[in-house]
Amino acid sequence: MILQVMKDVEESPLSTNRYFKEKRAPFSQAQYYLYKKILKEKGIAGLSDQRCEGNNLRFTDDMKNFVIGLLEHNRSMTTTQVRNAIENRFGITISDTTIKNFRRENDLSWVRTEINHISTGESGATEIPIALALGTGLIDAIADSITHCIEDTKESGVFENSAQLEKDHTDLRSKGKFTSEYNKSPSVAESRFKSLDEKVGNKRFAAMDIFSLSKHSILRRILALFSLPLVTANGRARSVDNPRGNALKYLCGVNYKASTIDKHIRELKYLRISDDLIESTARFWIGFWSSRNSSDNIFACYYIDGNTKALWSSKPCHKGKVTMFGRVMNCLEQVFIHDGQGHPIYFQTFNGHADLGKNSLGMMDKISEYLKDTTTLGDQFTVNRILILDGGGNGVKTLRELSGSDYFFITILDSNQITDRKIKSVSEKKRYDFGDAYIVDCTIELEDSNDKGYIFETRAVQVHWDNGRTSVLITNLSEEIFSTDNVVKSYFNRWPAQELNFKDMKSGVNIHRVVGYGKKLVDNVTVLEKIERLRGQKDELEWELKDPLDEIRNIEETLQLKINKERIYREKSTIEKGTRRLSEPDMQSLKSVQKEINSIKRKIKKIEKDHPKQFTSLKKKRDELARIIDKKKIYSVDVELDQIMTCFKISFANICCYLLDECFNGEKMTLQRLFEVIFDLQGTVRIENGCRNIFIKRNPKQQDIMKKLESALDSINHMGIEDLNGCTYNFKLL
Repeated sequence: MILQVMKDVEESPLSTNRYFKEKRAPFSQAQYYLYKKILKEKGIAGLSDQRCEGNNLRFTDDMKNFVIGLLEHNRSMTTTQVRNAIENRFGITISDTTIKNFRRENDLSWVRTEINHISTGESGATEIPIALALGTGLIDAIADSITHCIEDTKESGVFENSAQLEKDHTDLRSKGKFTSEYNKSPSVAESRFKSLDEKVGNKRFAAMDIFSLSKHSILRRILALFSLPLVTANGRARSVDNPRGNALKYLCGVNYKASTIDKHIRELKYLRISDDLIESTARFWIGFWSSRNSSDNIFACYYIDGNTKALWSSKPCHKGKVTMFGRVMNCLEQVFIHDGQGHPIYFQTFNGHADLGKNSLGMMDKISEYLKDTTTLGDQFTVNRILILDGGGNGVKTLRELSGSDYFFITILDSNQITDRKIKSVSEKKRYDFGDAYIVDCTIELEDSNDKGYIFETRAVQVHWDNGRTSVLITNLSEEIFSTDNVVKSYFNRWPAQELNFKDMKSGVNIHRVVGYGKKLVDNVTVLEKIERLRGQKDELEWELKDPLDEIRNIEETLQLKINKERIYREKSTIEKGTRRLSEPDMQSLKSVQKEINSIKRKIKKIEKDHPKQFTSLKKKRDELARIIDKKKIYSVDVELDQIMTCFKISFANICCYLLDECFNGEKMTLQRLFEVIFDLQGTVRIENGCRNIFIKRNPKQQDIMKKLESALDSINHMGIEDLNGCTYNFKLL
């Protein structure tokens, strides 16, 4: 058949190239020339099929055995090296494909040579919290939350729709970079302070870097955000460009600039990840601390506390009392839930004043699923959860809500809420088992100011301290299940267990700073409701005082005429050395008019005296209505960024607590002191043989602290923690 086709090609009037294009030949044009060459060199015998005879294999069994011995000795040999070895030994060149197939069939694939890279650089004790964050699984938990949110956003219709959005002001950009002209554009400048709700609709998600980041890159950026308290003095991302921020090179592997960190935070903001991040960190810390502080007690205490942050803005925002400045001003308030050891496990941020009691109840419900797994004793007993609130949660409305929930509460009353007339069922006083005081169990009646006439009755404990002071605690725990001494002890344990730690944490990791500036103009619901209520009350009073008010209006018309007449004489007069100068007739007329004006005013006063309460109330309602009538709108501040950064800050504080508990045997130390005596220690890092050896320079002036640190480093080394590159941490104090 081959000879026949070759004959047809030669006899055809078509060219060889055209023949193979138009005719259906059993082989290609290239094969035709190959056959022609064989026919010329070997004749017809060269074209015969010799496959049935096995052909002449070039890769013989001897070669195969040689290659097997070669690769068993050194699997790191490349295909090129194997080919050269065969050629040197047998004088035959074998194709790379043949060698690769043989290696694959015989499980002799190439193995990369492990090169022992040794790298050194600056480091220090700041790597201790980084190592613990990696070792506890915190960083992985945060990364899982972020990657899950990224995947959900990718699969949503919002991501697909945003890809169709066009870039804004392309003429003001230079190779994708924002120019000064772009930043000065009125529309850009105006949108910069808009709220997230207004900006997210025009956001091109497909252009965001976070969607193209690898898991490893996300982990590095998480470590960078976690490290902000270590590399900045104020916890702000913009401070990363300062010399201290160069520590990121060894803390997270990349010396990020402030712009990179800031961009990553903003992209997290557009993902609206704060709620998921708060939830995932809460789940992590609840499980982490409960596994370490397991107890068979049927009561679990949770401390509720707030943190008010001043919001400096010329715009009218929600207000609250900012204690650090002693004034009512624009603010954000965060409500924190702490476990029984004072560790912050959950929080939420609110615009303006936040009702501790009301919000804490909703927050506890949100994390109740995680608490069930950690506060259940077998199948027979369920742990009772007690919310311990400070004086900010002692409103009767709040107490009523707590009493109707599945939670118990303990809080303290203000002095203005306590009178002997409200106390009943007083027991005999007894000595307090845990302090210098006498305690009395009783019942107290409190009236709900929001529901006139409603009386709230609850258990109270009077604490008469030996120094003369008296405190009154209230709770819905019955005496049968929770003794009087335990009520007092549980509340006042707030100070050593939670209050002092929380105060230290707020300053240590800069929780008191507001992050973010987006604002949205919204209806001031509180003011609108108040305006509606005041108008209704004012209308009722005006209807009740209809006749007196009509009489006063008629008198006021006469009064206005007299005032106008008085003004004429005043304008005629001159003032010299504080004395009015006027002609005698005009002076008499002026005095006469003034007497008439005073007489008319007395008539109005007389009418008002017949209805004193109603007129006083009406005046107050009118004044208050005039004061708030222009406050129907208010700016609501975005809390997304603030909540994201607070997640990292409280996680850092928890890691520091873990460091002190686990490695320093429960040593009590403030965050500020921890920074000064431990984290500020300098050192070097040497990476070799899969180990990250960190050599920390000893401080000769604090030998006692150094001994404790040396023991702590041994504890960390025994944990076998690995960094992001798989190198095991090994700390050593020099």
